[in-house]
Amino acid sequence: MYHEPALVLFQTQWQLHRKAVEHNYLFHDEAYSCLHRVLVDEAAQPFRFLDVACGDASATVQALRGTRVASYQGIDLSQPALELASEALGQLACPVTLHRRDLVEALNDHPEPVDVVWIGLALHHFPTPMKLTIMRQVRTIVSDQGLFLIYESASPDGEDRDGWLDRWDAQKPRWTAFTHDEWEAGRAHVHASDFPETTSGWCALGREAGFRQVRELFVAPTNLLRLYCFRG
Repeated sequence: MYHEPALVLFQTQWQLHRKAVEHNYLFHDEAYSCLHRVLVDEAAQPFRFLDVACGDASATVQALRGTRVASYQGIDLSQPALELASEALGQLACPVTLHRRDLVEALNDHPEPVDVVWIGLALHHFPTPMKLTIMRQVRTIVSDQGLFLIYESASPDGEDRDGWLDRWDAQKPRWTAFTHDEWEAGRAHVHASDFPETTSGWCALGREAGFRQVRELFVAPTNLLRLYCFRG
C-alpha cells in the first residue's frame, strides 16, 4: 500500500507530465523518433536495452517498436510508475525486467553489460559532479561498441542557469493547455530541480566519463533540451 501523500504527489506530477507529453511541449515526439533511428541504424543487432529512470516507459515503447530489441531493463524509484511501465511494456516481444531502485545504486552494481543505455529527462536533476559519477557508472555497463543516449536540459555555450530558467519561463504563452496553477506547479519544479549543462559541458562530461565519441543529435526548437549520443 502506498503512503497517501506520496501517492497524491505522484498523481499530481504524473498528470502534469502526461499533459506536457500529450501536447509535445518538451518535444518528446522528435526526441524519441531520433532514438528510434539510432536504435535501427547504429545499435548492435539485436541489442540489450537499459532504460534509466524509466517512469511509465510509454515513450520508450514507441521508440522500441520495429527494432530488434533483445531485452529491456528499466530502473525507477516510483512503484506507481513501474506498474504503469509494466503494462506499457507488455507490447514488447522480448524479456522485460523492472527494478525499483535508486538509479545511482542500481547502476553501481548492475550485474551485466548492455548495448544501449537511455536516460530521458532525468540526469539534469543532479549537480555536475553527480552527473559525472552516473555517466562513469554507465560507461562500465555499456559495451565498447555500445551506445549511451541522453535527452536533457541543455544551454548554448556561454549561458548560465539563470539565463536558461529565464528562457524556460518565456515558454508560458505556448503552453496553452496548462492552467495558471498547473504552469506554476511545473515552473516551481523546474526552478528547484533542473540543472542544465552547456553543450560543451555535456560533451566534456561524456569524455571525462570515458566515452571517446560524443555527438549532438537533436536540439529542441526552444533550444532548452538536447539529445546526445556517447559511444565507447
